[in-house]
Amino acid sequence: MAPEVFEHVAGEFEKLTKGYKRAEEVEALTRLRPCYNVSGIETPMFPSLTFHFKGGAEMALPEENYMAPAAWEVLCLAIRSDNLPVISSGPSIILGSFQMQNYHVEFDLQNERFGFKQQQCN
Repeated sequence: MAPEVFEHVAGEFEKLTKGYKRAEEVEALTRLRPCYNVSGIETPMFPSLTFHFKGGAEMALPEENYMAPAAWEVLCLAIRSDNLPVISSGPSIILGSFQMQNYHVEFDLQNERFGFKQQQCN
């Protein structure tokens, strides 16, 4: 994810999760952020995360597709900035295998399109 987009997403996420204790030592080790110590919290609840695509498509991710266990009783936002210079004319994002779990995904290279449908993959 472009650094400026990531900073905005992570910043909003941090504002909405002020009640959780940050696990900064895990952030330093994993380079993921924000990370939270959820020790003693039976069912941690995090803000929703939806990607909005050109053309109006939306991908509303379930929590298990964007909050990853990173250490004992620590969950991290499983999205990273690429920290690379901009080499294209528009914003970009790489959806990793973590975000695509339980989605049928189709890449139409000829028409430069991307399609997805949420489904249970066993």
